[in-house]
Amino acid sequence: MPGGPSPQSNAVAPVPTPTPVSASNIASVGADETKPQSLPTVAGYGGTITFPKPSATGSPNPKSTSTPGGPIAVGVTAAIVQPTDAPEFNPVASARKHRLIGSRKDDPTSPKPLLFVTLLATQDITFEEYPRIAIDVPRDVVTKYRDGTFSLALFDPSDKAKRYRLAVAERDLSTPAPGSIATLKPSAAPTSTATPTARPSTSPSPGASGAVTPPPVATPAPTPTLPPERIAFYGTAATLTLKANRPVVFALYAIPQAPTPAPTATPSAGPSTAPHSPVPSLTPSPVPSPTGS
Repeated sequence: MPGGPSPQSNAVAPVPTPTPVSASNIASVGADETKPQSLPTVAGYGGTITFPKPSATGSPNPKSTSTPGGPIAVGVTAAIVQPTDAPEFNPVASARKHRLIGSRKDDPTSPKPLLFVTLLATQDITFEEYPRIAIDVPRDVVTKYRDGTFSLALFDPSDKAKRYRLAVAERDLSTPAPGSIATLKPSAAPTSTATPTARPSTSPSPGASGAVTPPPVATPAPTPTLPPERIAFYGTAATLTLKANRPVVFALYAIPQAPTPAPTATPSAGPSTAPHSPVPSLTPSPVPSPTGS
């Protein structure tokens, strides 16, 4: 109606979709399932996980959809937040007295968790070594921490300590993986400098109607983006048992480096007391008179 509210005034503003903090998929474990399988992609993280051949399997779960005698389904969840069915990632805290040992909780050099990989099996499986895990870490995270400070932790619910164990796997540095510094290739144009499409004229030329034609504008090339870097870990030779419906969590973490103290200003030295060589005086030599007197 005339004078009434506009129809657009009752429109509902779009609600932004929250960024997911976790993602899940299903992996297969069995004697013939020893190839790398994809990790869920979340917040720029990705990668692969390779399970070894199981040494023993327990009784199947009645609710499991796995075929008896065939591959066993294992749920794999990647998250940038701590899982609710695992303890807090606080390696410097005592499991018994819940007090700090050797360092403060707000220590800037304490390990920082980056990604949690949770494994949830549908029936009991026993391995003689840990799975090989390769994680694609976003480039901005890699540049924030030094390359040698990334490591892998493990929470095993069968462990009596009920906390994460640090450095449970050794880094795989044998070959440069895709996305590493050795094989780094920008995904956009090879150059980031502006490439003009035409050379602008120094003197504008009037058109047919007398209007001045503006010079062409240079089109800048797109800025190249750096791919994530792959950080891989070997499978440690240690027994790992996945109990049915009991999560086992691997955590990628980094140890921040202590800030380098700023150099103190050194007071400048005073005037030197060493003797100076006298400056010879420049006395002009007498000019002979033109008359010879």
